[in-house]
Amino acid sequence: MTVAVLLLLAFVSAAHADEAAPAAGSIQVAEREYDAGKIERGVRLTHTFLLKNIGTAELSVDAKPG
Repeated sequence: MTVAVLLLLAFVSAAHADEAAPAAGSIQVAEREYDAGKIERGVRLTHTFLLKNIGTAELSVDAKPG
């Protein structure tokens, strides 16, 4: 019976460890939206979003304007 309890505890611990670890290629975005306010026609606007890979594998971002 003790072995069964130890196996159950090991299984539960492993399951919780998987939940806490970010998935492969997980992204963290510091700022999800940006409000530039009122922009006049013809004015060029730029803004930088900071993206961070918090996963365990490479992250590929295919972003297109608009």
